[in-house]
Amino acid sequence: MVSDEPGKRRAVTRRQLGFLFGVLAALSAVWLSVRDRSSSTGESLDLGSQIELSVSEIRITPPDAPVIRLQLAAEGWTVNGYPATDSLVEDLLAQLDTLPKARLVAQNPATHERMGVAAEMAIRVELGPATDPDAVLLLGGSGPEGRFIRLPDQPEVFVVPESAIQDLGRAELRWRDPTIVAVDTAALARIVIRRGSSRPVAVSRDETRAWLVDGTAADTMVMRLLLESVADLRTTGFPADSFVFAVDFDQPSAILELYVESGLPNTPPVSLLFASIPTRSDVLVRRADNPIVYAIDSRRANLLTSGRSRLIGQE
Repeated sequence: MVSDEPGKRRAVTRRQLGFLFGVLAALSAVWLSVRDRSSSTGESLDLGSQIELSVSEIRITPPDAPVIRLQLAAEGWTVNGYPATDSLVEDLLAQLDTLPKARLVAQNPATHERMGVAAEMAIRVELGPATDPDAVLLLGGSGPEGRFIRLPDQPEVFVVPESAIQDLGRAELRWRDPTIVAVDTAALARIVIRRGSSRPVAVSRDETRAWLVDGTAADTMVMRLLLESVADLRTTGFPADSFVFAVDFDQPSAILELYVESGLPNTPPVSLLFASIPTRSDVLVRRADNPIVYAIDSRRANLLTSGRSRLIGQE
């Protein structure tokens, strides 16, 4: 009886060791699975390193709208051929250059449609030449942590903070430069307003730099408002081509001519042409030396084309 105990103890020990090894193997498998999952979701994509600040062309193609093409020209940035607001494009490039690392959130192509990064439903962003872009991004939908991004022909989906790429969703018209004219009013010497067939009204500075209308002092408040307007006149919107083509600017309803002091003889004025359309509550305007048509509110248009009575404070 006594001699059998050590054998029994050895048998029990072997069974226990086998059980322990089995448990350890299972735990190892679980640990490796968790480790792999955590390392996958912790992977990131350094988008900022792919962006060149020297890029001269950006194309943003929404899935259901025409492409927005930003190009650097000699005069500055353009959007689909129209002058763009340079600061907006420069801010976008700086924003892209400093993008935080995008965190990996999915690797299965089956998630692309749900996350909005499928090629046919994502916003396609190309930076660089159209024939050989430096970087291409597919911008999808939003989640709790931000916006989903994918690189073409790659299954991985990443997420970046919404605020880091919000400008990529800007509509074409919001890229355009809203400035119609910006005049150094301190250098203005003369203003001429022509309204239809009426006699032109001229407002000029005298030797004390006061404004006179045909020798009569101009109303200080009216002149202040007029000068503030031409110092930085911005559009309230860009009219559709259907309205632009219907307007004959060869016969404008009013013309505003701004003559700037200059040492050069016969310096041409800055001329604004105005046109009213009965079906619109605003007024269309363009510079005489530029075909781009803008819209401004009728109140501002009436101020800029004031008659003699209003200019001298009798209206």
